[in-house]
Amino acid sequence: MAYSTGSGYANGIPSAFQVATTENYVSTLNVHMPEIAEDFISRYGEQSLTGFLESVGADAPTAQRKFEHYEDDWIHQNFLQTGTPTIAVGGTTITLNNAYSSDGTAAGAFNVRLGDVIMNSYGELAICTNIPANNTRDLVPYNGAWTALVATDVLTVIGNEWHEGTNQPDGITPESNHYYNYTMIMKESFDVTGSEATNKTWFKVNDPSTGQSGYLWYLKGEADTHRRFANYCETMMLQGKIATNTNAALQAVSGTATGNSIGAGGITGSEGLIEFIRTGNTQTYSQVAGFNLSDFDAMIRTLDTNRGARENTIWAGIDLSLAIDDGIAAMFAGGGVSYGAFNGAEELAVSFGFKSFTRGGYTFHKKTYDTFNYLPMFGASGYNYPGMGMVIPGDMRKDSKTGSSMPSLRVRYKEAGGYSRKLEHWITGSAGLATPTNETDDMQVHYRTERGFEGFASNRFVLLERV
Repeated sequence: MAYSTGSGYANGIPSAFQVATTENYVSTLNVHMPEIAEDFISRYGEQSLTGFLESVGADAPTAQRKFEHYEDDWIHQNFLQTGTPTIAVGGTTITLNNAYSSDGTAAGAFNVRLGDVIMNSYGELAICTNIPANNTRDLVPYNGAWTALVATDVLTVIGNEWHEGTNQPDGITPESNHYYNYTMIMKESFDVTGSEATNKTWFKVNDPSTGQSGYLWYLKGEADTHRRFANYCETMMLQGKIATNTNAALQAVSGTATGNSIGAGGITGSEGLIEFIRTGNTQTYSQVAGFNLSDFDAMIRTLDTNRGARENTIWAGIDLSLAIDDGIAAMFAGGGVSYGAFNGAEELAVSFGFKSFTRGGYTFHKKTYDTFNYLPMFGASGYNYPGMGMVIPGDMRKDSKTGSSMPSLRVRYKEAGGYSRKLEHWITGSAGLATPTNETDDMQVHYRTERGFEGFASNRFVLLERV
């Protein structure tokens, strides 16, 4: 019998007597309902990716294992040319660099049209008078000859100009960026013998839906199993990768696997939050110097260049979190730096051991992310996650078609025809249950989910890494 998260006690029905049934059983998730604290973003208890997403309602069903969306590109783009030409008064032909993309998503995705006005980094202007070939343009300067170009000089289109009586220019087809990811199936089970199943905890509750009181129970082992399963759900959404190995053990197969077979194909993987951010912006800082004011400024410039959110959360490992605290405290040590360094004392939420601050019009809320510090996993010896941080936008984006608000990230889970695989939870066996499901002298508690991470506009995120 499957249970789904709902109101009350996860559909558990209190009984008048202390008799264990599948109806009055509830998961520890519902027994120890965490207290929700009001903060920058409402979240459940411990800092976890899944808890954060669920607390803001950032999840959505998908009927297919592969889910996709499209994102707008820049409506203006710059470009590079090859060689070291000087745009002469009589005009010069330049060759466009097809390997360059101003946003890093589609090489050669530039549009320089007849009549376009081109500007270089020196403020000099030229107009495109002819298109000899797909990757070449004739430019004539507005004034004298241009300063000699090098291959790394970025050129940009700032507008166009036409003389009287001319036809309309060619149109530009907007570019879009294609995003896709996959859901992955994750499972966990807890098996207890009939003898061990007597280790129960009883407590009396009031059913909010009926007003009646009764008894519910849980097992300590099941509590640990649920916690481990929740951690796996979090870490796979955090560090997952799309499988690209051509080994047959991972490739899609026809038909359905049976039993506990693994290595028979059908493993797609799923891109997690960290890999998603790597497609956007990565910034390093010195392990020796720590994370100082210049690192903050570099991060702010990156966000500003990429139209980042004005309010962000830094989910930091313990080493980075302490380095940020030290960097801020050092600015005020001995009176060497005034509060004006952060545009006034009122803009610093807490001056020592701070949590929030504003600089350059950007607000940051620092959270120590326990997952990066957990010793058996990300915090193990030799792992760099305690020095890592994720800068996540705290605003909502708008769907350009519908105008609906879109989160910066969310979890997608399989659902179709009223059947949801967001989180399945059921019990089998004959031990300790009023209605056995089989003759085996044990009780098994099962968990299953099929979900994947989905991120939007990776250019608005920043991954901080220690070197």
